Amino acid sequence: MSTIKSSDEHLTINADGSGKSIKFQANGVEKASISSSGAFTSTTIDATKLTGTIPNFTSTGIDDNADATAITIDSNENVGIGVTPESWHSNYKALQIGNTGTLFKDNANGGDFSIGNNFYLNNTPAYAYTTTAEASRHSQENGVHYFQVAPSGSADAAITWTTAMTIHQAQSGAAADISMGARWSGDGGGKTDFQTNTNGGVLCRMSSSTTGSSQRMWFVNSNGLVGSVSTNGSSTVFATSSDYRLKENVNYDWDATTKLKQLKPARFNFIADDTTVIDGFIAHEVQEVVPEAVTGAKDAMRDEEYEVTPAVKDEDGNIVTEAVMGTRSVPDYQGIDQSKLVPLLVKTIQELEARITALEA
Repeated sequence: MSTIKSSDEHLTINADGSGKSIKFQANGVEKASISSSGAFTSTTIDATKLTGTIPNFTSTGIDDNADATAITIDSNENVGIGVTPESWHSNYKALQIGNTGTLFKDNANGGDFSIGNNFYLNNTPAYAYTTTAEASRHSQENGVHYFQVAPSGSADAAITWTTAMTIHQAQSGAAADISMGARWSGDGGGKTDFQTNTNGGVLCRMSSSTTGSSQRMWFVNSNGLVGSVSTNGSSTVFATSSDYRLKENVNYDWDATTKLKQLKPARFNFIADDTTVIDGFIAHEVQEVVPEAVTGAKDAMRDEEYEVTPAVKDEDGNIVTEAVMGTRSVPDYQGIDQSKLVPLLVKTIQELEARITALEA
């Protein structure tokens, strides 16, 4: 039996019995109901008439206690957090955070997903600036990452992107390519590309849009430019600084033959490749005669950090016990730049030629 009871504090309406509900009617027409499970259903509540706050209500999401519009969803299902989203083309679904932060997806064509700053896609569709400032974009499309930038432009003006970097599956089938600019697609075009090749190494490719002399790499310190790599139509030049304006105490009268005779050319193989015999020098022996040709010091050592015992992980991959690290002393090997021996060789040949000329006179 259903009952209605009244007290000084409450009005209790009870629909007694399993599956019974409480119905609210006006002129014989049902306007709302409460089911036996507590679900409230209404067909005629006017949301514009719902005002005020809910007492003792706490929410970690959106609630009626906000003092400003936190989230706006427009008719195209684009979402703005703290801002009304721009008028995006209908093929795209976007999340705009603040005035300029953007995430969007090509919803119609299954294309790229992008994240960036200060842009939107208008109804053309074309990229346009949100505000007057620079713009940037990182997009992912068909397994390729594109990083694009644009100079400052006026709000709503069209954007012309410059591709600053591309990361993509290597064309050779190796792990990946990183291109400074658009994806490498053959020689030319002024691009730099880093590719992991099938041999497990890294290939660096630098292209040029001209066959004339072109600077490819500079080496600079606090004194200025100290070296460079450049190309022309058919060759590569590895240059170190040598301008006369950088030098002093220039002396052409010195004994090269005596120094040359102190060098000890040898034949040997490297321990790591015992089947290849080459001609060359031992670094510290050359250092005693031409020190500028050698790097490092004989028998030098350096400290190296290494893993004594690896980290212990649980079945979920969480580290239970940190790895134990140690420090050990390892060889700090010397190197040699054999091109630094060329002046000595040339001067010795000149001295020998002078002696021969004197003997023939």
